[in-house]
Amino acid sequence: MHSTTDLMVEIRNQERPVVSEIEKIEIEIDRLPLDAAGIKDPKTLHEARFSIYFVAAMALRDGQITIDNFTEEKVADPELIALRKKVHATGLDNAALSSRVRIIMKNGIVHERFTPAPKGSTENPLTLEELKDKFRITSGLSAEGAETVIARIMHMEELGSVRDILDCLR
Repeated sequence: MHSTTDLMVEIRNQERPVVSEIEKIEIEIDRLPLDAAGIKDPKTLHEARFSIYFVAAMALRDGQITIDNFTEEKVADPELIALRKKVHATGLDNAALSSRVRIIMKNGIVHERFTPAPKGSTENPLTLEELKDKFRITSGLSAEGAETVIARIMHMEELGSVRDILDCLR
């Protein structure tokens, strides 16, 4: 499922499709993650976490998937519900961690992406900036705290101890 959300965010950031102009979204992933996350019509936040339909729609519209943007309000959001209903997912045998996404616009334009593995895997590593962004989003630190930790890590060779990385947060 992570490969799919990565592709949705990439398409959103590069192509900027207008949500109301999307005709259909086609997803091809391995059968196993589709079986695990195949809830088509989630009604609760818990169900939404196991819905590639919801997660794909949210990644495309919002441009990111974080703990903070997974909310009950989003599950009930009419625009996300309408977009989620345009998602058609196909489970493939032996697709492993790969994903293919096609976004078909009402005017016939198709935005298509493929990835053999999710971002952050050894097959598809994060860039340094992507790693920093991921830390900022997931660390649970304030913006200032996250930047302080990043700066210390980037100059780790100047520290007396690894403990100095987090000592600044106390």
